[in-house]
Amino acid sequence: PDVTALPDSDSATACFRATSAVRIPSVKKGLCNQRMRMVQDIVIAHLFGGAVILPETVFSREGCNFKAECYGQYTGMIPFADVYDVESTSRALAAVGVCTMSEGAAATRFVHPLPASKLSLPASVSELQDFAETHQKNFLGRVWSVADSTVCCTLVVPDSELAVRLLRQVAAAFIPAPRIVSLATQVLERFYTRAHEEAATPVAIHWRGQSDMAASSHALNITAYTNEVARMLAPLKPLCLLILGGASASELAEIHARLRPAFGHRDHALRLYSKETLMPGIKWSRHFGGYDDLVGMVDLEIARKVWTFIGSPFSSFSVIAATMRALPCSPASECVDTRMVPVDVSDQLGRIFSLQFPYTDDTLRDRCKALTRLHDWHKPGEWSCPTQPRASHRLRPGIARRGRG
Repeated sequence: PDVTALPDSDSATACFRATSAVRIPSVKKGLCNQRMRMVQDIVIAHLFGGAVILPETVFSREGCNFKAECYGQYTGMIPFADVYDVESTSRALAAVGVCTMSEGAAATRFVHPLPASKLSLPASVSELQDFAETHQKNFLGRVWSVADSTVCCTLVVPDSELAVRLLRQVAAAFIPAPRIVSLATQVLERFYTRAHEEAATPVAIHWRGQSDMAASSHALNITAYTNEVARMLAPLKPLCLLILGGASASELAEIHARLRPAFGHRDHALRLYSKETLMPGIKWSRHFGGYDDLVGMVDLEIARKVWTFIGSPFSSFSVIAATMRALPCSPASECVDTRMVPVDVSDQLGRIFSLQFPYTDDTLRDRCKALTRLHDWHKPGEWSCPTQPRASHRLRPGIARRGRG
């Protein structure tokens, strides 16, 4: 079978045509980094004609709130269904031609587990297609994994416009759990009401000027970051700014003090809000069991839908949001404008993310060559990232419009 052609947008059809199943592990990273790993696993599974087994649990930080000393401690385990609407996500993946299976269903249908996937990653989509055309028979009837749970998060390099489109569609197929959608909708409604009352421009920003980004190996220059944010926002005054990522009233006051010089001395030129101040009756951490990353999913859903979103390009949260917003919105009044703060961290994470999860429609560049320069990796044998996509490869992703979820 042609493993590069998507089947009809129907779950039964997608599952009927699946010739193997890819088990996606939980990785000890934040939920957005885990999302990146799942998206790439699903893209690879599709290229090999496989169904996917979504993880039953995912990881989260607990009670950390961006403190540098605990930011990398992913000790909490959350049921997948508490983060995503499993049924809606499965339907959305089926619309892109991907079948989701339970562990039991996969074990019944594909009775021969494969100890190792035999894939050398990272690899370009073209390269994976080459490998699938020659070696797909080795995966038939198998349950296998792309990589183990220690691997994250650069696995796939989309090296054609159609590969980029497929990756975006898979990224947007993860539909949040109903209570996350409900709370995000309430926050947005209150925010738009405040902006209307104040006759101000409503903008949401994923603020990543916290100390953890400066204290970690990423070594963010917070002064440069703050100055660029202020430069972007100043022309929009009067401005209602929704801070995504969690911010108390005192934290908003600190951010306001850093940004206000760009807005002159007008008292109402800049107003800051967060979900915490718009809905003060909710104890957000307690409401979500103390799981920081689960609370952040409300912010991600807001970023997915808000009219104007400004992201931080070195953050997986911002990159996932921008990748979803790169698809046509439904309704079209949502996600009108997406921008990124033009500042990167010392390890060029923003540059890496932009090549791996392209969220703009810039002229296609040689992403393999650029990533090779940014990463210190060595591939075995003749496995190499092609400098140009193969013209003969065919990806036909179905057209998916993102609804309200």
